[in-house]
Amino acid sequence: MVKDPVCGVMIDPDTAFATREHAGNTLYLHAQECADKFDADPHRYGHPGEHEPHEPHGPHEHPTG
Repeated sequence: MVKDPVCGVMIDPDTAFATREHAGNTLYLHAQECADKFDADPHRYGHPGEHEPHEPHGPHEHPTG
């Protein structure tokens, strides 16, 4: 199972509605709507981690020294 990068639905890559290549990766899409959204902004959906808020470093950091 893989995650559709647009809507987050888990799908079987063998039965995906569509695929797209982006930055050397194959992405699997489960519906036409997801394919259309991906095509309109491939960088956003091809690199989802870049658009998520970053957690500030805090007490969970490893101490140095």
